[in-house]
Amino acid sequence: MTDSYRVRVTRRLRLTGSDAREALLGGSLVLPVIVVMGALVFFPLVMTAGQSLFRIDPMRPGTPFIGMTNYTRLFNDPEVRAATANTLWLVLLAVVLETLGGVAFALLLQSMGRARKWLLAAIILPWAIPSVVNSLMWSWMFNPTYGVINAILRGLHLISGDFVWSNNRTAALVLIALVHVWKMLPLTAVIMLAALQGIPAQLYEAAKIDGASSWRTFISVTLPLTAGPLAIAMTQSTVTAFNLFDEAWILGGASLDTRSLLIEVYMTAFQNLHMSYGMALSILVMLASLAVSSVFVLRGRGETHSE
Repeated sequence: MTDSYRVRVTRRLRLTGSDAREALLGGSLVLPVIVVMGALVFFPLVMTAGQSLFRIDPMRPGTPFIGMTNYTRLFNDPEVRAATANTLWLVLLAVVLETLGGVAFALLLQSMGRARKWLLAAIILPWAIPSVVNSLMWSWMFNPTYGVINAILRGLHLISGDFVWSNNRTAALVLIALVHVWKMLPLTAVIMLAALQGIPAQLYEAAKIDGASSWRTFISVTLPLTAGPLAIAMTQSTVTAFNLFDEAWILGGASLDTRSLLIEVYMTAFQNLHMSYGMALSILVMLASLAVSSVFVLRGRGETHSE
């Protein structure tokens, strides 16, 4: 065995030992997160999915195995269908408005100088307000009698009396969506602002030299390079909209015209005491949220890898 061969073997063993120590250190750092996620997310999820296959009802003795009965009932339940339609409209409005508004505010912040930090602080404030407080504040503003929104509309002669927003299903859904967007849009703006700041300035200079317009620069430079963060922003918008509860409950209550799927889960499981039926519905809500979110993630990943 030559000396050079011994040196190579010794170096390889040292590298292998170093890699093993780094892997062990990384595993030890990740382990607490895995334990917490397993205890607070995955274990309850598995338990919920399993118990949804049984009949769990405090008003009826026993918990017999009923298989997929709860899931098949959901597709024939008119209240679930109405809540599903409401939720899909809310998700559509929330994702579209948060994406467009978030990108617009991010571009505005990116173009500002020293005043950026002050405007950013003002924009992020609604996101810091708890959802219940946010909903109560807007419910007072849209109150038909003393609300400031009706007062402004009356001052502009757009309405003549006290307009009751909750009496019109379309207006009520739009109102709930706007209240939710007002709170969650800042998060999308911050995500997109961080993405914009990561784009090299030389690319914009090259586009300007080539004579590209502002719109062409946005389509050819900005949008492709922010596809990944945009997918993340749209995913969080989708997940939060599917789990919308506070705004719909405070502004619309249990009304079937504005009831979201999460409110339907709450009423089914905790008011009507059909526990396993509510569990089955919650599982379907989670799966629907993941399915829609995965479309944005895969689309954003595809755009990123194509560049």
